[in-house]
Amino acid sequence: MRKVIILLTMVAAFWACNNTSRYEIKGHLDGAVSGKVYLSKQENQKIIHVDSAEIKNGDFKMSGTLDHPDIYYLQVQDKKGYLLLFLENNKMSITGNVDSLWLAKAAGSPYQDDYNAFQETLKPFEEQFKSLYMKWQQAKMSGNEALAKQIEDEYDSINKKQEKVEKEFIDEHPNSLVSPYLLRSIAYDMEGGEMLKYLNKMDTTFNQIAFFKELKDWAEAKEKVAVGQPAVDFTLPDTTGKEVRLSSLFGHYLLIDFWASWCSPCRAENPNLVKTYKKYHDKGFDVIGVSLDDTRDKWIAAIKKDGLVWTQVSDLKGWKADVAKMYGVRSIPSNFLLDKDGKIIARNLRGDALKKKLAELLD
Repeated sequence: MRKVIILLTMVAAFWACNNTSRYEIKGHLDGAVSGKVYLSKQENQKIIHVDSAEIKNGDFKMSGTLDHPDIYYLQVQDKKGYLLLFLENNKMSITGNVDSLWLAKAAGSPYQDDYNAFQETLKPFEEQFKSLYMKWQQAKMSGNEALAKQIEDEYDSINKKQEKVEKEFIDEHPNSLVSPYLLRSIAYDMEGGEMLKYLNKMDTTFNQIAFFKELKDWAEAKEKVAVGQPAVDFTLPDTTGKEVRLSSLFGHYLLIDFWASWCSPCRAENPNLVKTYKKYHDKGFDVIGVSLDDTRDKWIAAIKKDGLVWTQVSDLKGWKADVAKMYGVRSIPSNFLLDKDGKIIARNLRGDALKKKLAELLD
């Protein structure tokens, strides 16, 4: 009988331990009398609901089990905005107002606590950015372009200081889920090798997380198209449907220009590129435009309106274009300058920067 009691006690303890491996979210949102609150996450570039709960007099509660920690979003039915959550199998409390969910306070998860503490360190930068933005608007409205440019340069300087603080956090907290989250937001201008330096230091359990895997794939793709590497060859249809192979254009200094008709910064840069092309084409400069459009008519109309006379190609898959993944392109405009042998010699040169580089090579 004693053995049976011991066995039952052990089984009960086992289940008790297992039952603690759950997340439990309790919250109160002022201004929310009823409705639903959703726990959501991003999968395949879409936001999906993975859990929900009814709100009663502002209170809600939800619980479940996670296979691994991950980044989630708390959303409220018929309300804009969300609260970012670094969720683990433990207890978390949320308090705030339903009309400003992004300002709500979440606590309890060690990763969430890391995030909250780090956000405090960013507040001085946020205040500076707000102040500069107001000054920039006033300068623009008054037509003072020189002052506006000065403010933009100051903004860039402060942004670099903030990035330095973010990189320091990532370097010092490789086991915090906040680190890959921060890395994803500042990686656009980073080389693949630098990204991998940080990623390879991080907790190996993060390899189970979809966005971490995507971040690593992105870094590896960028490393393959770093300055000094041969351009990755590809074949895409032009505006007439004819297949064009990138390597068929080698023999000139060649710019691979990623753009789209819907991209305002791209369209704003096109006049500069047209002027540069006219000046240097006869000296040995060429361009191939790779559009991330998904609508043929809009793509063709933009080419004609902007006067883009060089080769244009696209599979009309938008951001799902294989060539964008191959080149690690996640923002546009983006470009790669190749030498005559197809080796990448520079990236993301626009306006005067591109003209200066071509002057060095061709004048």
